[in-house]
Amino acid sequence: MAKLDPDPESQLTLDDNVLARLTQDMGEDAGMVIESYVESIDEFLADIANRTVRTPSSDLHRWAHTIKSSAASIGAMRLAHLAAQMENSYRDRVSIDVGAHTQVMQQEYQRVHETLGKITTR
Repeated sequence: MAKLDPDPESQLTLDDNVLARLTQDMGEDAGMVIESYVESIDEFLADIANRTVRTPSSDLHRWAHTIKSSAASIGAMRLAHLAAQMENSYRDRVSIDVGAHTQVMQQEYQRVHETLGKITTR
């Protein structure tokens, strides 16, 4: 069984450079774009958490891929890394504890959400 990323501090919660570039590229729309990415991550994490034994692995792979892409787009690098681990496990057919991995991803999502909240209230 593949091992979870053991170090919660191994990567940045948010990469300021990605956020700055997104803000520069999107201007006034950056907040709306970030909110959209955050909402999609939340939805796909819920889908993974609510999966059943009959959920096709292709769905889990797609959900993990979407989380990875959305997280990277807003600079949530550790969350993107965790989602990539899950995505790769399905691609490579490596067994992981989906429940435990999802829990770690949800915890990191909360850190991202809280950090974004602090940034937007400055």
